[in-house]
This record gives sequence, structure tokens and C-alpha cells, in this order.
Amino acid sequence: MTRGRIIAAVMSLCAFVIIAACGIESFIYLYPVTYRDFEPSGDGQYNYFSFRTSDEKNESESTGYFKGFEIYYRIYNNDTTRISDKTLINNYNTDKPTEAYSYLITTKQYQRLTCTVRSDDTPLIPGTDTNRQVIVRLEQFNDQVPQISVAGDTSLYGTPIRTNSGTLSTDKLFDLDEIDSGDSDFTYSSSWDKNGTGKKLAYVEAYVLAYGYDAAYKSLYSELYELGCITLTEK
Repeated sequence: MTRGRIIAAVMSLCAFVIIAACGIESFIYLYPVTYRDFEPSGDGQYNYFSFRTSDEKNESESTGYFKGFEIYYRIYNNDTTRISDKTLINNYNTDKPTEAYSYLITTKQYQRLTCTVRSDDTPLIPGTDTNRQVIVRLEQFNDQVPQISVAGDTSLYGTPIRTNSGTLSTDKLFDLDEIDSGDSDFTYSSSWDKNGTGKKLAYVEAYVLAYGYDAAYKSLYSELYELGCITLTEK
């Protein structure tokens, strides 16, 4: 082999090694939830979140990367403030969807919803290959207790619990009497909203995201999907 051919072969090998080492970065897209059964309201009968997951699309197109769904929430005691934040978040999600998760947790300081059964597990709702209905009730209504139900199963989730710095089990409940002005998951206003009988009100605004991670275990999140807000009433 001539000297020229040797140099060319070496250069080709180096180029191959560089390309192989760097790789061609692939873009992994997670599909957001796109459907909720209704807009939650202060009426106790509909005062809960209910939505359908987007498992099928994610599992089909992002197998191995898609892991499930996470819910993020924040508590407000002034509805005007809640609506203002919601508008900013939704606009950001429309304009910069790839940065919406960071905006939600960093700028607006939304916290991750957990539950008694899976308190240390990620994601909150593990993915599967079938779309499912998810129901999240934070406050008891008649015989309906606070719980997370996925495809009718509550045994894998239990009671939804807050993420804050409280150390007592009661600090983790979505109970207005247990919400303190300094809680990390609470946007406090000195102007408490009240109902017609003078009882204080608080609002839990929430978003759901599809979650996964890439080959380097870097977390991936879909665009946000607004679930609406649940109203908590002073006892």
C-alpha cells in the first residue's frame, strides 16, 4: 500500500471513530395528555381531576424512553392570583413548549404530587401500552375519600400527598386547615377568598406531563396539560 493510501485510510478511520463517538443525536418526543373528562368545579360532585393518559402513542413511538406521567400542582388562596399564574404558564407552554416544564417548577414553583403508596417512586403513574382514565380526588365528598385511581385501581396509589417541608403526616394532606402561609407549595395572599358563609377557600391548580429519560438517563418531559383547579374549603 502506498504512503498516500495509508494516510487516506488512517484519515477515514479517524473520521469514523469521531462520528461513532459523537453519534447523531436523535430527538425523543413525548406526547402530552390531550383530554380531560371535565373542568373541575367547586361543586363537590365534580371537585376532582379526571383525565385520560396518552400511553399508547408514547409507548408506540418512544419505546424504552417513555416511563409514565407526573402531576405538578400549586396551592393558592386568591383566585385572581391563580388565574394570572395559569395564564402565564399556558402562554409559556404555547410559545416555548420545550422549556415549559422548567418554567413551571423553577419560575412558578409548582411541586410534584406524590401519594402514600408510591411516595418515593418516579414517575407517579407508571406507563403502559394502553390509555387509562386517571381520577385524583384531594378532598373527601360524601363517601368519596381522597385517593388516586388509575383505570379503576386505587391500591397502587392510595392518598395523594403534598410535597412541602412539613414533617408531620398531616402537613402532607390537602386540608385547608393544614396549609400554612410559609409552605413551599402555597402562594399566599393576605386577601383570602371566602365563600358565601365566610369560610376560607383555597385552590389547587395542576398540570400533567408525560415523563421519560434518554439513553444517558437525562429526564424528558412533554408539553404541559392543564387539569384545572380543585377547590378546598375551610371546615
